[in-house]
Amino acid sequence: MKKIILLVVSMMLIFSMSGCTGKEPLESIEVKVAGLKGPSSIGMIQMIDQQASLGENVSTTYDIVPAPDTLVAKLLNGEYDFATLPTNTASIIYNKKGEYQLAGIATWGMLYVVVNGVEINDWSDFEGKKVYPFAQGSTPDIIFKYLLEKNGVNAQNVDIDYSLQQAELTQALTAGKVSVAVLPEPFVTAATMQNKNLKIIMNIQEEWKKVHMTSSVIPAEAAYPMTAIVVKKEFAEKFPEVVSNYLKLYETSIDWVNDNPSDAALLIEKHDLGLAAKAAENAIPRSNIRLERTKNCKNKIEFYLNVYNGFSPQAIGGKMPDENFYYGK
Repeated sequence: MKKIILLVVSMMLIFSMSGCTGKEPLESIEVKVAGLKGPSSIGMIQMIDQQASLGENVSTTYDIVPAPDTLVAKLLNGEYDFATLPTNTASIIYNKKGEYQLAGIATWGMLYVVVNGVEINDWSDFEGKKVYPFAQGSTPDIIFKYLLEKNGVNAQNVDIDYSLQQAELTQALTAGKVSVAVLPEPFVTAATMQNKNLKIIMNIQEEWKKVHMTSSVIPAEAAYPMTAIVVKKEFAEKFPEVVSNYLKLYETSIDWVNDNPSDAALLIEKHDLGLAAKAAENAIPRSNIRLERTKNCKNKIEFYLNVYNGFSPQAIGGKMPDENFYYGK
């Protein structure tokens, strides 16, 4: 009898120990993901199309939000667990409420200077000319003025016009009503496909690299972190494995987009990101889409936000974000 009792107790201990060391199954959770309509969401289009699952017992929904202001309002209300948006906007949201952390960078600059019948050979040629970078405090505006300064040109000697928003600017450029514009892809491709007189005369990414050739702060080859992936801090603390899965799937989606631009372009049109398939296909190779986790590029992000802070602090929320802004540091 004693032997039987000992056997039963031993078996109970074995099962108890295996239960303690085994991984607990993830509780059933619902995850909400937001992508911004437009070029910011190109890299995640495969995830959107497949409604990609983030793991066992994880129900995931993907929303394409039509306007930046709408997305900002929803994030300030804590409505999403993950979102993709401009890096400076991520800083604004963090500085307001501190609820979202930057988990990775999805695009590394997609800006170009496009001209119509204007001769520009170097930065000094911008003096006295009217240049349209659309919204004041936007990435095209800040980066353009920063590069003017770094190339010895006073921005006050350039007539910078903010009267046209991105879509309007693209249309005006296409119609020949604008002579010099700073635009991101895929709007550059959309315009140049419709008006053969337009010329891309400057790759802003290459100009950024040129002025940092001797930098000891960031690598000379570093582009600028234009689009960020953010995660709700509370969610990341509770479900780090889901965050890891999300970033892996995002990276897979980006790789697929870069390897299959024609197929990706069809999905971009299908899900109404605001881009025609042909324009999206031609733009993808010039869009510098790749995923880099925050812990591997924190110095580049800080440098980029500091550029904003020097020209327009309100464009990053009034101040540099603190260390808690960076996920996975």
